[in-house]
Amino acid sequence: MTRMAIWAGLLLTFPAFATAQQHAPVDNSAKQTSAEQLQKSLGKNAKIVVIDVRSPQEFAAGHVPGAINIPVEDLAKKLAEMKIAKDTTIVTMCEHGGRSSRAAIELQKLGYSTASYCTLESWKKCGYRIETGNAKPRAADSAGG
Repeated sequence: MTRMAIWAGLLLTFPAFATAQQHAPVDNSAKQTSAEQLQKSLGKNAKIVVIDVRSPQEFAAGHVPGAINIPVEDLAKKLAEMKIAKDTTIVTMCEHGGRSSRAAIELQKLGYSTASYCTLESWKKCGYRIETGNAKPRAADSAGG
């Protein structure tokens, strides 16, 4: 009977755990940039800033080369500090698009009309290079400010 109680407890807690691990849904009103488009733009050294809106731990585990890590909850404050020009093309990134699509919309509200999002998942599927490790500080000048 004790084993049944343990299994029953596990089965009852599993759905809660599974729910906690779900990703935020993509906001379909956000403009999306494909991994191929982003790779092409970065290859041309276009005036583009890639902002990874995941946590520092997620960022350190793997990110697009040259990306800046600004967790989504700090985005508006950090952008103001960095003085990134409003005409700078910004592509936000997260693993599946939930956080980055909302961040792109928030950036558009702040006046960054060319803001869009791309998923790290699509970047990886294309086989593009991923860097690991912590974010390196970037001067505002190199970010278009």
